[in-house]
Amino acid sequence: MLQVPNLPNYQLQQPNYNAVKIDIHNPQVGGATCPVQQPQYNAQYAPVTNPYYTYPQTQLYDYPQAVNAQPYYVPVQTAQPYYQPVVMQQPNSVANASANANASANASASAVSNPIGQQPLYCPPCPPCQQTAPAQPVAPAPSVVTPVTEASAAANAAVQQGPQQVNIYQSPQPAPVVTEVPKEQPKVEVEQPVDMQPQVDLNGFIAKLSNPDFEVQANAMEEIANMVKDEPQKATELLDSKIIDSLNNIIKADSSKLAGPTQEQINLRQKMMSDQKLSDQEKAIATTITPMEQAERNKSYAMFTAAILEKLYGEEVTKLTGNKVPLPELPGAITIVDQLKDNPNPMVRTSAIEALSYLQTPEYKKDLTTLFSIAKNDQDKGVQEAAAAALEKLNQV
Repeated sequence: MLQVPNLPNYQLQQPNYNAVKIDIHNPQVGGATCPVQQPQYNAQYAPVTNPYYTYPQTQLYDYPQAVNAQPYYVPVQTAQPYYQPVVMQQPNSVANASANANASANASASAVSNPIGQQPLYCPPCPPCQQTAPAQPVAPAPSVVTPVTEASAAANAAVQQGPQQVNIYQSPQPAPVVTEVPKEQPKVEVEQPVDMQPQVDLNGFIAKLSNPDFEVQANAMEEIANMVKDEPQKATELLDSKIIDSLNNIIKADSSKLAGPTQEQINLRQKMMSDQKLSDQEKAIATTITPMEQAERNKSYAMFTAAILEKLYGEEVTKLTGNKVPLPELPGAITIVDQLKDNPNPMVRTSAIEALSYLQTPEYKKDLTTLFSIAKNDQDKGVQEAAAAALEKLNQV
């Protein structure tokens, strides 16, 4: 065992508080667990029983004292606490209690000066007193009003707009259901459909074509032909079965019972053809058209008018479907072919050839060649010439 020489007993200087000159009397350090002799003080001061801070009141290091030799190192004059207490503005009562506790710590440090035989080499720190000071009312700190500037307002706005803390353990709350109030829809005014008025008086044409007056019939057919030529889109309203039937009735009408030219008229017409001179009265008699001749003339007009409507019908079907209507399926075409074959009047047969020639297209070339070839062998010279001209025109298609 290491023998420590006797060291002189130094008397530690007592602490002197020059701020308020506070003397602490009869302190209690460590309760009954620390065998340190406490100094006696005057009884006029009341002992402090509940210090504000409760921390060990002994020195951190205890060393032996030599009698004659110099100390190996300078002893610590005061005991150091385990931590530095936070200095804060306190009421007077709390400040006094804190000062008393510090004085008690210094007094205990001066008391640790006994010889070696009376104390152990190291004295462990005493546990803090279990008694706690009662809660003292603390006056609130005076509030300082800071003037609001533009910089401070911007800083506060930035802090308020910072990211918010989210609790990840909290179950997500469903978003509130926002019910939109339906906006009032504008009132829609429904206009009553306007009846489409036809551009063509279909019934008026049918009535004219059925009129017994041959001149009225002729004027109606001439009007139809001009409409198809000038306004084909408007003339499509005439593609009606009643119009076609009215034209077929004119073509098929029996004119044999109608009054024809008299023998006088026939002789005067022959003189006109031979360039003989006729008086004005004779010319009027020769050029007068009889009812039978009017009926036959209207047949020629009707076949040509039907051919115009048939061609318009075929073109409209081709626009809509892309298909070409066969010649026998054109409305009224069969009636015209029958007149070419069977009508006894050569003028009507010649008109039939001219009507069919108006329909010539590459799709109808084969059928028309057959018909015109047969008509080329007709007994009437005029019919033969009309058929030959139609074939020559057809070969150019």
